[in-house]
Amino acid sequence: MNNTLRTRLLSILFIFGLGIYALLPSIRYQLLSDDAKNNLSQDELTYFESKSIKQGLDLKGGIYIVLEVDLPQLINTLAKNKDKKFDKFLEELSKDYKNNSTDFFTLFEEKALEKDLKLPKYFISYGKTKDQIIEQLNLESADSINRIIEIIQNRVDQFGVAEPTVQKQGNNRVIVELAGVQDSERARDLLQSTALLELMIVKDIESTNTIVRQIDNLAAMNIEKTNDDVDQLFDTNNSDENGLGFSSLLIAVGSDLAISTSNLSKLQNILNQDNVKQVLDATGSLFLTGNSAITLINDFGEEEEIYLLYHLVDNAELTGGVIEDAQMRLSQSGVSAGQATVQVEMSNEGSREWARITGSNINKRIAIVLDKKVHMAPVIRSQIFGGGTVIEGMDSIQEAEDIAIVLRAGSLPVPVTIQEERTVGASLGADSVSKGTYSMLVGLFIVILFIIFYYKLSGFIASFAVIWTLILLLGILALLGATLTLPGIAGLILTVGMSVDANVIIFERIKEELRNGKSVRSAIDAGYERAITTIVDANLTTGIAAAVLYQYGSGPIKGFATVLFWGIIVSMFTAIIVTRFIFDYVTSKRTIEELSI
Repeated sequence: MNNTLRTRLLSILFIFGLGIYALLPSIRYQLLSDDAKNNLSQDELTYFESKSIKQGLDLKGGIYIVLEVDLPQLINTLAKNKDKKFDKFLEELSKDYKNNSTDFFTLFEEKALEKDLKLPKYFISYGKTKDQIIEQLNLESADSINRIIEIIQNRVDQFGVAEPTVQKQGNNRVIVELAGVQDSERARDLLQSTALLELMIVKDIESTNTIVRQIDNLAAMNIEKTNDDVDQLFDTNNSDENGLGFSSLLIAVGSDLAISTSNLSKLQNILNQDNVKQVLDATGSLFLTGNSAITLINDFGEEEEIYLLYHLVDNAELTGGVIEDAQMRLSQSGVSAGQATVQVEMSNEGSREWARITGSNINKRIAIVLDKKVHMAPVIRSQIFGGGTVIEGMDSIQEAEDIAIVLRAGSLPVPVTIQEERTVGASLGADSVSKGTYSMLVGLFIVILFIIFYYKLSGFIASFAVIWTLILLLGILALLGATLTLPGIAGLILTVGMSVDANVIIFERIKEELRNGKSVRSAIDAGYERAITTIVDANLTTGIAAAVLYQYGSGPIKGFATVLFWGIIVSMFTAIIVTRFIFDYVTSKRTIEELSI
């Protein structure tokens, strides 16, 4: 063997060896039984997941969720100097938007004109004319969507999902695909949670008693007015039916107030009354419940589920924007020893502000509020330096881990709601893998039989190239950490056809040269030289199509495009380089008078 052939052989063997090395972890992992997989250590599992070919949602099973951004709430957040007219406008806009497929800002503009709403009054910082304001609000909306995508991506990355798909759909929707995740409720909470952390001062007992009496009086006035209207309509007296006041719904639990789970709707109805809202706004007050229900034995000896109720200053002293890190920790001391907590570390600015807040509110309670739910309300005993604080009151380690994740990733700039949710079972995914693999093997077997039958011994060389095309392509997918989807399997099958196609073009050129009377050596050289231009042109156009699909396609389409693109490169390598080497090696050993082709 001359030096040129030896160099070509070593290069080909190196590439083949690299392909097998990259594919080996995937093969080893697939050969493990379910029990063996369950017994893997965390390090071993991490190794296999990082080195193996990742499976998409349609193969591995998982969750598909479509999130819709609450654009009316975004507008409400951006508006200043709001009044009743604006609140009514926004309420009608929200209702019309839910029942309308029109673009949100087109509808916003139409409703603003219809209601003669002076937009500069509410959005003066966004422009002086209607068109300027709508344009800026549109930009704010696009920016919010991009921030939401980034935050959700950070959350699912920390959630431990391999190759999650998070992408924008239209102007106000985000598609999330979480392969391998079956706990839909946990995923839903993680994605939807706004993660707005607020530290709010708890009002003293005197202020709470005063506001309760005021709300009682207002509630009584509302009941009296309602009963008068009923009497006029039906000539009846319903004064006893709604006789419960605000204070009658409250339960004393030590020094705290609580509300029965069964009375939560009544509490909200009272707090949502316009005159009650006015009193709360005037006194800077806010009522929030605890994050989870607790069980209490009532006066009748029965178990009753209640929520603690907190009367807070409505202006947060500090928000989650100052958080630099949040980690789940198990409490080491006190009555909460062994319970899950979240340890929060603040930025330098947050640390200084936290020290100021705790220093000026010693012996007062401060509520740690996450998404408008109070997790705990400890008493400030001394000034706290360093910016460290601990959130307790978690129901489980999993909840603490999820809260730490969303705090680290940041809060969503605007709420999102789930518009569509699909769960793909693992058994369905396994069935897809089985059928896809079976179809690929059957197709490969038929193709190999055909090319061997038609091209004789040369067909064996082409078959060798086709098999190595698949091995190298799978190795590249593993090396790149790409995700294999059901369309990706279709791309693998298409690659088999493309690989054979290149060999067919070369063999037909060689046969044509042989018919023209050339020697075997000359026919092989001329066949490859004449075929290579055709092969490159055909694969180049297909490669451009694959690039376009990857750039503009969604998750499964990108999977197909990835396999197609690398399949083109690998099939050209095996068809032009590998098979040519085999022909050159055989003809260099001895003179061949007739080629089996």
